Amino acid sequence: MKNVKQVAHAEPGEPAPEARSGRGGVQSNVLASLQYGLMSGLFVPGEVVSLRKLAASFGTSPMPVRESLSRLVAANALEELPNRSVRVPRLDARSIEELFELRVRVEGMAIRIATSFIDAKILDKLQRLNHEVKLAHDAAAMGELLAANQRFHFHLYRLTHSSILLPIIEGLWLRAGPTMYFSLSTPGLWDSTSHLDILSALKKKDPDEAEQALTRDIMKTGEVLIKLARQGARMGPTAKLSLRSFHADEDE
Repeated sequence: MKNVKQVAHAEPGEPAPEARSGRGGVQSNVLASLQYGLMSGLFVPGEVVSLRKLAASFGTSPMPVRESLSRLVAANALEELPNRSVRVPRLDARSIEELFELRVRVEGMAIRIATSFIDAKILDKLQRLNHEVKLAHDAAAMGELLAANQRFHFHLYRLTHSSILLPIIEGLWLRAGPTMYFSLSTPGLWDSTSHLDILSALKKKDPDEAEQALTRDIMKTGEVLIKLARQGARMGPTAKLSLRSFHADEDE
């Protein structure tokens, strides 16, 4: 993992490549990296978060990590245990079902707005981001696959330029992201083809078709996760993943 002092936060949900200075900058960087890890599925349900290991990975003192974890607990993205340790919540089937229902509604609104901003340059960027999803899938690089999927979706949602809608979407992804690893072993689910319908609709600037394609994409994963939660799944193929930093998705 990159030293967090070299990773600043510029856009919702992902770290940026240039550093900020000072304590406030370090705090912001740590929080952004933790949020990005949760939304990208690089923490797993039930995982106890080690303050000491995170501080060592980030190259910081424990203080900014502790403050960031407290903020994520307050946002219900993490939960504090009686012994004061912090872990990623395990969600039951009903909670996952509710999260994905909300994702469909909120992200559906976002893609309808984003459709009106689509041009050739943006479409090309989204196609390249989706190609990253495919490359990660073909290489069985599970951590990068989840992160590439997050980059694709948030590049699209940032087109809304909404200071209200984006934090809502981030909040839903903070809760839903850690469940994603349960679905990684499902054949055909993560091969990037479900994004092709989204790209086709965006190319036509058809908000109805774009929303329908996004709904299918979200619920394709959601239905698998709900089913697995009902079966009591507890472990998965990325259970040993640790937090990683990724380059920001910079507009070109």
